[in-house]
Amino acid sequence: MFCGSVRLELAPGLEVVDELPLVYSRKHKALILADVHIGYEEEVSMRGGFIPRFQLRNAMRIVEEALSRVSADAIVFAGDVKHLFNTLGRLERLELVELLTHVKRRVGKIVVVRGNHDNFLPRVRRQVEFEIVDSYLMPPYLVVHGHKPLGGGSLSQQWDYLVMGHEHPSIALRDPLGVVGKFSCFLVGRIPTLGKGVLVLPAVGAYQTGSRVSLSRDTYLSPIIKELVDVETLRPIVIGSDVGVLEFPELRELYDVIAPAVHAELGVSAVREDSSRS
Repeated sequence: MFCGSVRLELAPGLEVVDELPLVYSRKHKALILADVHIGYEEEVSMRGGFIPRFQLRNAMRIVEEALSRVSADAIVFAGDVKHLFNTLGRLERLELVELLTHVKRRVGKIVVVRGNHDNFLPRVRRQVEFEIVDSYLMPPYLVVHGHKPLGGGSLSQQWDYLVMGHEHPSIALRDPLGVVGKFSCFLVGRIPTLGKGVLVLPAVGAYQTGSRVSLSRDTYLSPIIKELVDVETLRPIVIGSDVGVLEFPELRELYDVIAPAVHAELGVSAVREDSSRS
């Protein structure tokens, strides 16, 4: 089902902004996005490689396009704004300051929900003010990164929908001649034991190309997905400038087309980003 420019709600009051990898809460006048990974190019350079410095420009484009379509007073980053684990890189710092300063001018309030890559991020607050938290409650939504299990504090809070990143979900579409395209996607599902909904955001980072969407819990990075989510009921929502917004049925209904043995025959496969760090 192609939705084009129609606003699709992934949870009540939480909608996709056109084909962009983020969501908008009308109630809170806030954009929520995840996994920007500023500094990725610097890590590649430190390892002796080279890729174009595109991450910052891509993130700013996405933010600007979203702000041209909706009225927002705040932006919530659902973790992994930065990339380098063990340091705050020189270029990483400069680009983080540029991104956050620009966002601050546009919306006023910035909240960063700490991700597993966000070590040393508080140092950036010497140059631009923003809030850093382990989770962020904006009823009826609770925003986390997703790299840790849900703690007792989170479970005691009043929320109906968990919004998270960390997974970088994507799916590849194929035709009989081969791969047509690989697209980021949202994942919409349920946490049956809690009676709550869950929404996994795609990565904003241009180089964070996507983790495997599958029926196997072992292929997911987040302990929340592995331990709490009914994986078979996860529903992929593909986004892309070429396709707009494309809704898929639940994964259990896609068993044949995401099984490796039938990829080429039936037309849809899942792909996973090569990642050794969770």
